[in-house]
Amino acid sequence: MDNEEAYFDFQEKTELPEKHDFANLKQCPHCHKPIPQDSTMCLYCGETVYFSENKPNWIKWVAILVIIAFLALILF
Repeated sequence: MDNEEAYFDFQEKTELPEKHDFANLKQCPHCHKPIPQDSTMCLYCGETVYFSENKPNWIKWVAILVIIAFLALILF
């Protein structure tokens, strides 16, 4: 192709902008570097970060089921 600029659309955006709030930062519990408050992964160390309000509910349910199974095993 002679005119490669006609082939590529350089004005098109392919990525969505990130919506992290860099005005409100918290420390990563693993590497202690500042990360956005609404982040679920540290931008520096790559570890998954769960603050108290972002903690997934499935962890609670798995813990409850394990305790119930353990109690049922002891009683029967």
